[in-house]
Amino acid sequence: MTLAGFPPWVLAMEGAIIGFLIALPVGPAAILCIRRTISSGFAAGFVTGVGAAAGDAVFGGVAAFGLSFVAEFIARHEAWIRGLGGAAMCAMGWSYMRHKPPSIGDPVAADRAHPYLTQMRFLLSSFAITVFNPITVMAFGAVFASRGLSKVGGDLLAATLLITTVFAGALAWWALLCGISYWARVWFSGGGLTWLNRGAGCALAAFGLVAMVSLLPLDWKALGLS
Repeated sequence: MTLAGFPPWVLAMEGAIIGFLIALPVGPAAILCIRRTISSGFAAGFVTGVGAAAGDAVFGGVAAFGLSFVAEFIARHEAWIRGLGGAAMCAMGWSYMRHKPPSIGDPVAADRAHPYLTQMRFLLSSFAITVFNPITVMAFGAVFASRGLSKVGGDLLAATLLITTVFAGALAWWALLCGISYWARVWFSGGGLTWLNRGAGCALAAFGLVAMVSLLPLDWKALGLS
């Protein structure tokens, strides 16, 4: 039995490996995941990872189904997308830098009156940061093309298997990162958690500033930065 010319186990393995590797680089979503795991617990970090993995799965679907109009829309409006994403990261970074919890355990995340709203906020924020990164869809497009997976969308079952395993592979990385962060949280208390918030906030703001500065009409190639 084959799906779109691939044995199912090969397709599943390809999807899982691609999802894991594309999620692997440290970026804004990883900073959110680490910070939330340490300050609010494993569940908060894992939900953040679910949002990021869902964003990767969306772009995996775009690449698998060959939705060129989506890729063209992103390329056409890349500046707006990058600018909005950069502004959101700067705002989130500033918020984290100002947040001063007295101890481990974010009082908002621990609020029993609004647990689902808090978890949904964690999930949606990481999802938004992922999908507002135009580089992600380009990465999926390039990897899928190089592995001969860009036409898998012609077989719905094959595409579903590929997208599901991309999500699973990405989620495996986020679960691993949450586990490491949760293990490291014993090193943070009081002032240590305050410095964690400041560091996470600075890193998020830096990512946002880089995204916004990249929009300036400068000759980046002449500067050796492109």
